[in-house]
Amino acid sequence: MFEISGFDTAGVVSLKRLSLAAALKKARELVEDGCWDVQVVDPTGRVHIPFEEQAA
Repeated sequence: MFEISGFDTAGVVSLKRLSLAAALKKARELVEDGCWDVQVVDPTGRVHIPFEEQAA
């Protein structure tokens, strides 16, 4: 299970998706909706950022 987390004006956002592709898609949607500090953590603990090219 891939965990998506971030923040919005109401507080913490925490979601789960079965695949990396689905998790990254949802994470991008959250960023586009104004959430910040959005990240995806895979089952091994590796952190994925929805727009990795912007994080560099």
